[in-house]
Amino acid sequence: MSQARRRQFLLAVGASGLWVSLHAIAQQEKRVLRIGFLGTGNLKSTASWLAAFREGMVALRWAEGRDYVIDERYANGVAQAGPSLAAELIALQPDLLLTPGEAGGSVLAQRTKTIPIVFALGQDPVRIGLAASLPRPGGNVTGLTSLGRDLGAKRLQLLKEAAPRVGHVVLLFEPPQPGSASDVKAIEEAAVRLGMRVTPIGVRQVEDIEPALMRGAALGAHAYIVTQGFLIISQRQAIADRMMGNKIPAIFPGVEYVEAGGLMSYGASYSDNFRRAAAYVDKILKGAKPGDLPIEQPTKFELVINMKTAKAMGFTFSQSVLLQAERVIE
Repeated sequence: MSQARRRQFLLAVGASGLWVSLHAIAQQEKRVLRIGFLGTGNLKSTASWLAAFREGMVALRWAEGRDYVIDERYANGVAQAGPSLAAELIALQPDLLLTPGEAGGSVLAQRTKTIPIVFALGQDPVRIGLAASLPRPGGNVTGLTSLGRDLGAKRLQLLKEAAPRVGHVVLLFEPPQPGSASDVKAIEEAAVRLGMRVTPIGVRQVEDIEPALMRGAALGAHAYIVTQGFLIISQRQAIADRMMGNKIPAIFPGVEYVEAGGLMSYGASYSDNFRRAAAYVDKILKGAKPGDLPIEQPTKFELVINMKTAKAMGFTFSQSVLLQAERVIE
């Protein structure tokens, strides 16, 4: 081999070795990022939301397992379980924390001021101190709202349209939820305008639900309106079954309740909010600060009606209400 060809060969081998070394270093540096998820409900009640979040991540070219993993913890509707679960997640030193609403967001924010936190279904994050403002939340928390307070009045109006003779409505809500008080107030104000009477009944644990429904029946409630709450949604099947058995009409805050057999629901699409939450996670994991990302409102709302339940209850929807429905479950 000539001296010139030997020199070319050695240069080629050296370049190849350098490329292999740089590639190995790059592979070592590419770390799988960790997302901690704190669900205040249970695995079943949250499955469709996390599925939507994963869809959002795929659309942004994130592959689970290759680029990130999710560590999940669930309080199963037990508020007292939140702090210990939050501590577990934070001990794992995740790159980001994801949670449905302000209950989980508040518990996490009390324990870390450095790990970014994203919520997908907030009600009033500014009022409870999770954010300085919607345009500039500041701190380490941001996400999306579900407009719970604003939509509660709309739900009562739709219930009145669906059942014009309803005069007395029992409002099932969760006092521990940060946005519950404002939600109750908005619905009570709407009831005055609509000439209706509302009796709020709070539930704090699973054992409170059956007595609350029994009390509603004893009060002679004509209908129920159910607010957003992670204990309530984790028990949505039992609640829907009981209301259908009693043939009492009810309106719920999300489609998940109607899919479980509830009569009707109106609200922001929780799944769509979780899909959009992926964009926050994408930006933050790429270096954006949570406090600089504006808290956004939902863009997709849906009135969903369960005709199978209506038939079982002997309930008839007016054509005007049916025409407003985005989805009818037969």
